Amino acid sequence: MKIGFIGFGEVASTISKKLLDNNVNVLSSINGRSDKTKKLAKNSGIDLVNSFEDVALSSDILISTVSPFEALEISKKYGVLTNGIFLDLNNISPKTTLEIFDFFKGINETKSSNFIKGSIIGKISSKNQIIYLSGENSNDLLLLKDYGLNIKVIGSNITDASYIKMIRSIYSKSLTAVTYEAFKISESFNMGDEFFEVLSITEGKDFEIQAKSRIKSLKNSHERKYEEMSEILKFLENIQSSNDFKDNNMIKATQNKFKEIK
Repeated sequence: MKIGFIGFGEVASTISKKLLDNNVNVLSSINGRSDKTKKLAKNSGIDLVNSFEDVALSSDILISTVSPFEALEISKKYGVLTNGIFLDLNNISPKTTLEIFDFFKGINETKSSNFIKGSIIGKISSKNQIIYLSGENSNDLLLLKDYGLNIKVIGSNITDASYIKMIRSIYSKSLTAVTYEAFKISESFNMGDEFFEVLSITEGKDFEIQAKSRIKSLKNSHERKYEEMSEILKFLENIQSSNDFKDNNMIKATQNKFKEIK
């Protein structure tokens, strides 16, 4: 079995290691990629081919792990080339997911049925992380359990995995923004240590570790998180016909906070 990756950052490299440990043939390309990505891919031990077209054409399972803003374009450019399953693991809205599905369906029914949406719940490097899958043929990927991946099929509706990811992200990313802002304020009073100390009393002994992890992750990937918040707002715009979801001030504030971070 050959599994190919379009994009090779932390997600792809972490998943690749598990697959390689279970004797799966993993491939990608570094054509036109950054020096950081090239180094990561070369050190991973995967097979590197000349182009992403070659990756798509050679893969039994093609996995997209790019930024949310690139996801639709990548699916149209490379996802349609594979004769196997195309798995999107990007943090995209149900609307973007449907755009990909409809594009594939416009080509033929086989392409759309072989499109599977995946959502990573939890930090990719965590032992507790799980990949939720949805789509007509999502059960076909349960075999990945035998190759080191924690997989769960959530439904046959292509948008199901995206919905659960959006709902979780509304909570987790807003919490990250509030934690970051409160910490920066405490630092301005030279009370950073006290911030973690007093909140650990009410939030539990693991609060400091979790909060510092959130802050570090935000600093390292604030641009991607900003893109993810844009996808969340796109999702919310589609359900604003209900007065219950009319105002998204906290979500917009979270997006703006991520944009401000340098």
